[in-house]
Amino acid sequence: MGDAGQALALVETAARDTANRVGLALIQLTLAGTDEPSLAPGECGHRLRHAGARARTVRTVLGPARYTRSWWHCDTCHTGSAPADRWWGLTPAGHTTGYDRILALAGVDHPYRASAALITELCRIDLASPASIARTTRHVGAAARDRVDAETAAIRAGTLRYLPTEPAPEVGYILIDGTGAPMVPKETTDRAGKYPDGRARTREVKIGCLFTQATATLGGEPARVEGSASYIATFDDATGFAQQLRTEHTRRGFDRIRQPIVIGDGAKWIWNIAERLFPEAAHIVDYWHAREHVHDLVKIFDHILSDPATFTQQLIGHLDRGDITAIISQVDTLGLDAYRGGIGKRTRSALGYFTANTHRMQYHHYREQGWFIGSGPVEAACKTIVAQRAKQAGMRWTLAGLDPLLTLRSLTRSGRHQLIWEHHQPQTTPTSAA
Repeated sequence: MGDAGQALALVETAARDTANRVGLALIQLTLAGTDEPSLAPGECGHRLRHAGARARTVRTVLGPARYTRSWWHCDTCHTGSAPADRWWGLTPAGHTTGYDRILALAGVDHPYRASAALITELCRIDLASPASIARTTRHVGAAARDRVDAETAAIRAGTLRYLPTEPAPEVGYILIDGTGAPMVPKETTDRAGKYPDGRARTREVKIGCLFTQATATLGGEPARVEGSASYIATFDDATGFAQQLRTEHTRRGFDRIRQPIVIGDGAKWIWNIAERLFPEAAHIVDYWHAREHVHDLVKIFDHILSDPATFTQQLIGHLDRGDITAIISQVDTLGLDAYRGGIGKRTRSALGYFTANTHRMQYHHYREQGWFIGSGPVEAACKTIVAQRAKQAGMRWTLAGLDPLLTLRSLTRSGRHQLIWEHHQPQTTPTSAA
């Protein structure tokens, strides 16, 4: 039985290789047997001169194909082009759209060297180097980012509107967070960081996650509408991120939702955006961050407590009821200002987190309404969009290398594949190389 299984595997491999060869021969015949497209003036507007025929190797999903086409030259601009390349939609590197798609889909989820091995194994395509995957993924991602930017501008200008196809959900969420991505030194020059030398090693990626809540809950707990999440991931500053977030809010029709909710941690930039863009929304500090701050608060003075665990649980009880005043009052009873070592000053600073966010910590009310109170979905997005691809051992990135990748990862995880591929236009700019 083992021999039969091995024999079947050999037949399977041979059949696939044969199908690839037949398909590649068909592509070769198509390229060779099609008339040249009619010649139009060059992009520069000058008259082009026929400069003979040149051969080219085309990278296809079934392997390399060779064809010959006419080459035209502009004596004014000193550039050349092949109308047939434009007709077939080839990139300057000689890739078909399908080939680009395979490379980008592999590169967006796997390190480039591993992507090369994966493609070779699955598709029997012999790649020149992982660098071709990196270049293609960056090109596809940069083109997608340009379309996202154009969409943002059109929506802001009111020239593009998405018409609703379904009734507006009752509750919609806007979750905001940030995470660091490891960068090469030139990308963090003059940027302050937490390392001993005072320099940064990362750049912040700002993440936005929008989703809607299902009308029915699971066991009394709130539930997301399946497939309703969309994401934004950008290196832009808070202003640029806010513009993208507002655009996504508009595109999703969140302005029709009866109860919008913003959830984030205690970062000031998050609440500055929330108060400016979504003043009508309920603003909630992530409950688990708030609990963590309770523990951090108690650590400042736990050495003077007879039962730190019980004291902590009492503060968490106040937090669960949204009674932030009770947290402050109970800490005040300890008289920490009388202790040496700056305990009182550090405690006052830590309590500032709670006093600044009192109106965002009414967790008893949020639970009564059946709302989410945690920022888990956007924290998960920080991992799935950024960390899983960009924070592997030894990785260091440039902005130009990682930003297109994050654009692709956020679009694919938002179910917006059409924005990447439906309008994909391979680069076909005039070049001096054949």
